[in-house]
Amino acid sequence: MVAIIALVVALVVWLFNRDNDDSSTPTASGECISGDLSLPVGGHSTAAQKLVDSFNESAPISRDFCVKAKSVGGDVPAATYLFAGSRPDAATALAETGAVANSSEDSWPQVDAAQAGLAVAEGTDPATLTLDQVALPVATNSGVSAAIALALAPNEEDAAAALERNADVTATGAAQSPAFATVEGTELPEGYTFEAIDGAEVPVWAIATNAGNDISEDQARAASDFSNFDFQAGTADNAALENVLSQAQEIAAVETTEEVPPVEEETVVASPSDTIINLDTSSNMDRVVDGTQESYHTVVTRSLANLARETGGLGNQVALNNYSSPLNPGVTKGWRANISFPNSSQGENAAGAVVRLGTGGVPLTRASVVAATQIAKEGSPDGQPMRVVIVTSGSAGEYSDEAFLNDLSTAFADNISLHIVHVGHDSQDSVLSEFATSHNGTSTQASTIEQIDAALREAFGL
Repeated sequence: MVAIIALVVALVVWLFNRDNDDSSTPTASGECISGDLSLPVGGHSTAAQKLVDSFNESAPISRDFCVKAKSVGGDVPAATYLFAGSRPDAATALAETGAVANSSEDSWPQVDAAQAGLAVAEGTDPATLTLDQVALPVATNSGVSAAIALALAPNEEDAAAALERNADVTATGAAQSPAFATVEGTELPEGYTFEAIDGAEVPVWAIATNAGNDISEDQARAASDFSNFDFQAGTADNAALENVLSQAQEIAAVETTEEVPPVEEETVVASPSDTIINLDTSSNMDRVVDGTQESYHTVVTRSLANLARETGGLGNQVALNNYSSPLNPGVTKGWRANISFPNSSQGENAAGAVVRLGTGGVPLTRASVVAATQIAKEGSPDGQPMRVVIVTSGSAGEYSDEAFLNDLSTAFADNISLHIVHVGHDSQDSVLSEFATSHNGTSTQASTIEQIDAALREAFGL
């Protein structure tokens, strides 16, 4: 009898343990039935590891994958990027990676704050530095420049004035100064040390990217989850940075207006002529036009198609180039000829082609302008007037000013005029603009649909 009872007890214990084993194993594995998914996070390394750790502690799951975020170096494609500075700074940094954001610039979440400060050369006492002695790389790093200006200036007006004075300063140019604004964690020139400035912080933005360039659809979905995670955004005041930068632009606009001499004679606008369109198709063009939900690419290509037909209807030939950094294997040049001279389609070929162009990469504007100018010269062997309409979001790449001017001057001819329409709020290529305006051309910056349409119409001479 005792033996029977013992057997029954053993059987009950065995069944209980088996049920526990059977119920626990599927639960643990059922949540991640697709296995593990690595999520590469790139960009600002100082912020990345902290945010990666915070995200991973939540044991994230995406589409039946157990997601494991990891910080990666700049030479490794990432599904999410973290960049410190202003939103335009982040957009430029993203463009340099060749990745494309899966959402508009104004929707990127602020997920952290980065310490701003000064890179101080050896032998320079940071305690003695004033704002006038600090280089602010506004042209390339507007966010940190604004943060330092606000921290060091006695008031917002003085901060804006300092930013306006440094409007054309780049990070490369600033690095020649005894002290310049930078973000903690940025690689500094030899002999420089970082000095944090109290109260100076810049936002860190999380940018989820589209699939492609070794990033899978599953990783792209997980990237969106990472960007939308409930991170602590920090105390960086982006609104204050944007406001002082806007004030700096207003100062520049007033000074420019004051410097313009009175017009004594009516300006003669050149008539429409044969035209080659040189269109920026970098990922910068995916940014959203002010006051709309449309991208610059959509607005610009729509307007260009209409203008190509209009000038073509007047008997002018229209050619089309587009440019960005090479995206496909084996492609080495950053521009592509879509519609060439001679062309008797009355603008229809260019109009049809321009609306089919996609975007991606960074704007290698200078090389493309040299190529388009050479095409314009070859397309007008009899010296008839030729317009090069250049739509640009900025200039990337390592084309030096001297080499660029030499090559552009060689490609140029007196019957050619360059007409630049710079779209968006990033800094203009002053070397290109000055060449255009000093050689019978024009240069205009536009950020709304109305401004873009008007600037392009003027560029076509219509």
